[in-house]
Amino acid sequence: MGLILLVVIVIVLVTVFVMVNPIQQKSGGKFKEIIKNKFGHQIYSAIDFQQPIIEIVGPQLDNSVSKVVNALLVMDTTNTEYTYAIMVIVGGVQVGYLSDEDAEKFLKILKDKHLYEDTGIEVKALIYGDWGNADQIANFKINLNLPKNFEDSEIK
Repeated sequence: MGLILLVVIVIVLVTVFVMVNPIQQKSGGKFKEIIKNKFGHQIYSAIDFQQPIIEIVGPQLDNSVSKVVNALLVMDTTNTEYTYAIMVIVGGVQVGYLSDEDAEKFLKILKDKHLYEDTGIEVKALIYGDWGNADQIANFKINLNLPKNFEDSEIK
């Protein structure tokens, strides 16, 4: 009986560790802020990541949210859907992807700076939106503090 209980506890602990373990990436640099609090570059697919974004935003205190956070851009080597899949990670949680066009430009910036493709680069991000309604879970978007023309970005 004691052995069975121990096995069950170990299985539960391993399952919790694997499910809750955030994505761990190291930063290889930061994008230079173009203008403080100018977030004009919207990321792709944030609509598919509403639940993780809600976890980052926290409990609903107001009708809408506007929160500046640090984000990490890093290549998703496990993604087979896209040629160049660049994840946007906030607080160890994936919240979206760069567009295919931006992902290709991001990799060119890394190559020009002689950085590896698995290098994460930090950038300021703005999470904004509202909690939706009865038909919609939430309506959060994320914009990065990068120029519209991504290749004009500088890494410091």
